[in-house]
Amino acid sequence: MTDRQDTAATRFFDSAAISYRTCRYDYAPQKGHIGEQAASAIGAKPSAVFKTLAVKIDRKQPAFAVIPVDRRVNFKALAAALGGRNAKMMQPDEAHDRTGFVSGGTTPFGSRETLPTVIDRSAQKHRTIWINAGDRGFLACLTPQDVQMVTQGIFASIAE
Repeated sequence: MTDRQDTAATRFFDSAAISYRTCRYDYAPQKGHIGEQAASAIGAKPSAVFKTLAVKIDRKQPAFAVIPVDRRVNFKALAAALGGRNAKMMQPDEAHDRTGFVSGGTTPFGSRETLPTVIDRSAQKHRTIWINAGDRGFLACLTPQDVQMVTQGIFASIAE
């Protein structure tokens, strides 16, 4: 189930010399719940497929939140994990300018700017997780430990 595609994320994986595999799926945002569609399309549990959200902590610090597709981010917990008081979604134009990724293709791997990354602690329950690989309808499978290592992220309970 490896569909090769050259993206900023796959180049990042290759430069970091980590093991991963990729998979394409039919990206259909008009059908709603894209992450759950992705999980179904690749035959994975939604709890093992993670989405990446570009956020702002205390209205100034950009960051990534990585959470299961079937859950929502707890903004207070996310802010606290990074020493802040509150968090909110980053505006799509700013997210694109900072990361280089379009909405639906956001990932913490190979972003234009290296942003602090918080990964929901539930990732640690899985041997591998699926996460966006830098394009709409394109996922990478890797270990939660590799995600944490290459992003220099932290694990915290940020999903509800």
